[in-house]
Amino acid sequence: MAEVVQYHLEQMVGELEDLERRDLFTKPELKAIVKKRTKFEYALRRRRVKCIDYLRYIEYEINVDALRRQRKQRKQQHSAKTTLSDFSITQRIIAIFERAVVRHPEDVQLWLQFVEFIKSRRRMSTGDADEEDDGHSRLLSQVFARAISAHPYESQLWIKAAAHELEVNMN
Repeated sequence: MAEVVQYHLEQMVGELEDLERRDLFTKPELKAIVKKRTKFEYALRRRRVKCIDYLRYIEYEINVDALRRQRKQRKQQHSAKTTLSDFSITQRIIAIFERAVVRHPEDVQLWLQFVEFIKSRRRMSTGDADEEDDGHSRLLSQVFARAISAHPYESQLWIKAAAHELEVNMN
């Protein structure tokens, strides 16, 4: 159990170094983030993990990313160069959602929250908008396919998937 948690924590080292290098977070704040993430990771490794455990972790990461964006804007670091910390938190949230839907595929609301998260990130994407938009669009199509496979009689998923394919993918 500890090895898996350690692996997930080691994956964030580059991001944390980038956040410190760009002066978006102080060392004590980064230590607090690592401590909180460690707590969440251990919670997700228990035998009986509830869907709410994943959602709390996702909410925390969304708040950290919002704070990062706010501080970046305040420091006016709108450089053309995108760094690791600009997309790593979003990738972590997507990975947590992936782990959640694998563990709780029966939860339709979880699938819908996953879809809404991807849509919201597609709207606020930074950097090369076309490349990032294509990636989010592909990911959204894949998530819809998996959600519909898990819930073939859920009309809300079918309607959202059809709207996505019509509006975004022009299919």
